[in-house]
Amino acid sequence: MQEQHGIEHTSNRIERRDARENRHLLIETAKRLFAEQGVAATTMKQIASTAGVGKGTLYRHFADKGELCRAMIREDVAEFQEQVGALLADRQRLPSAMQRLSILIAERLHLAERHLPLFTAIEEASSSVQEQARRFRGPFTTWTHRQVIVLLNEAIAQAEVLPMDVEYTADILLAGMSPALLHYQLHDCGYSIERIIVGMQRLFVHGIQQP
Repeated sequence: MQEQHGIEHTSNRIERRDARENRHLLIETAKRLFAEQGVAATTMKQIASTAGVGKGTLYRHFADKGELCRAMIREDVAEFQEQVGALLADRQRLPSAMQRLSILIAERLHLAERHLPLFTAIEEASSSVQEQARRFRGPFTTWTHRQVIVLLNEAIAQAEVLPMDVEYTADILLAGMSPALLHYQLHDCGYSIERIIVGMQRLFVHGIQQP
């Protein structure tokens, strides 16, 4: 019985190792294909075929292209949250909450621009009602939404801005930074990222600050 348990434990460990290796292989294969032919032009079938795994293996790890793209940017998003979060919490160095909100807007838009095809694919994969809700309240969006609320509440307490509905204001600010809109502004309208950042800051920082 003890010998059988040891065999099962070893088998489970091998399966977990194989699963990790397959996940890493799929992500690296997707990165290469995305770089060669673009995110939109690459299908899940191509990724599985190029990686040399079955579609079942691919979909066990990633239900759709959105989940795959989310995994690809997870490390960058975590680093962003750590670094920008520390900056937003540094009230001694940056006492003005609205100044910190201005920084958050700029940094969030720069991050979205760097990974725009991936963020766009994540948004496009949100087809069901549940996924649409996640699009507005996914983990990263929820984190950003919470930061905006904290900063606006602090700005109100400091009399930097008049009292307002901070939750709704945070919703509208985030809607203005959606990947679909950013893609349209950059590629169809020809706006520069600097123009977009200045416009957002003018609306949501300078536009609501007390004179």
